[in-house]
Amino acid sequence: MQGNKLSYRATGTEDSLVVHPLWFCYASIANLIAELAEIEFCGYSRKRYAAGLATCSFIGCRNTMGTSGPYSELEYLIIAMIGEGINSGYAMRKEMNRMRGGRWSAESGSVYRVLRRLETDGLLTEARRVGVPNRERTEYELTRTGDALLHSWLTFPPDRGEMAFLVDPIRTRCYFLHRLKPNERVRVVKAWLQESKQFIADLQRDLDSGKTPEPIRNMGYENLMYLAEARHEWLRRLLTQVKPTTVQQAVGVGASQD
Repeated sequence: MQGNKLSYRATGTEDSLVVHPLWFCYASIANLIAELAEIEFCGYSRKRYAAGLATCSFIGCRNTMGTSGPYSELEYLIIAMIGEGINSGYAMRKEMNRMRGGRWSAESGSVYRVLRRLETDGLLTEARRVGVPNRERTEYELTRTGDALLHSWLTFPPDRGEMAFLVDPIRTRCYFLHRLKPNERVRVVKAWLQESKQFIADLQRDLDSGKTPEPIRNMGYENLMYLAEARHEWLRRLLTQVKPTTVQQAVGVGASQD
């Protein structure tokens, strides 16, 4: 460990969250009131609500424990990693980079800001400080509230809005691919295919070298490969779509477009 890196562990709990879909309505009303009155309502400032909603959708939990919520995917991820015994900010960032494909930043500033908020909200508590002066490491643990929140996040399914959050920079570009000339479209899609092929090869190498003893966790990493392979197949179909047909080539349609 170096510098001021933090380490964490989780404790057992008998607490639980009350899960109820009406939390969506409650949160929406709270935001509306806060927006109109510029006040905090039941722990929801307008800016905090908006930031949480923009980062990650709700998990549908009625917050009965006095935490500020709602929490982003990054915040739940950090809570979960602490529960798994990933014991430093450096280790968290390393694991996040390995997971790939998330809607969160693995920058140290983002991680430590989240840790401070979670501690303020009573989800983490400082357990001890170890190491030499000026290079000591602050160790944290999940509180019962934090452990209960983690359990609720794992057991309550994501809503459709969260499931629909499928980020793909290639798909975003595809929406506007028609602006290019036909020959350019073919060249660009071929380049996408080449990058996709290399990404799959790199990803497979990472997966092979990073197998864990936990089969279920390995399946989480393999999800990335399934998504990458599906995108590659889609790119093959897209290439077929952008290539001029034999008839178009014969009459020169493709060359005259755009």
